[in-house]
Amino acid sequence: MACEEDNEPWNYNSASTIYSDENTTTFREILLVLKPYVLVDGQRQYVVADEISNISLTINDKFWGKFDSYSINTSLYGNTSQSGNYMVSDSLVRYPVIAPYQLTKDTLTTAGEYAQLLNNLMTLQPGFYFCRLTSFEIMDVNGKTHSFETNIMQAIEIKEKNRSAFLGEFDVLIY
Repeated sequence: MACEEDNEPWNYNSASTIYSDENTTTFREILLVLKPYVLVDGQRQYVVADEISNISLTINDKFWGKFDSYSINTSLYGNTSQSGNYMVSDSLVRYPVIAPYQLTKDTLTTAGEYAQLLNNLMTLQPGFYFCRLTSFEIMDVNGKTHSFETNIMQAIEIKEKNRSAFLGEFDVLIY
């Protein structure tokens, strides 16, 4: 026997739940572009690597997640040379990053883990926040990964009914 909504004394508000039948848009991700470079004889030489990894972001000093950039086709940068431990190019090299909100644990199995998710879920209401890019990693020509801390902090505006927000493009001197 099926239950019908008309026979029940409760009122279900789907907008108050994580899963909703409404056609609403919730904020999910931050977009940014990194352009790491080195100085060679006072000139910028952009780092050419497959990707930038472990890009760590915080929003208002709360952990947002760690992300990798999209992989790039390094063969498109034909005018590369080696500077220190990195391949570099005179051409601008952009590493696009999509940073969706991440949970600290991907697979939830216990009621306690679900409760922790609900208590710690970061939701960003429309308004301004400070986003900090704290660090990232790049692999050198020898296959060794190097970590770099940054002082990048940028205000970001979350607008109503937007799924994502663009943080900006950042030139980062790595040494």
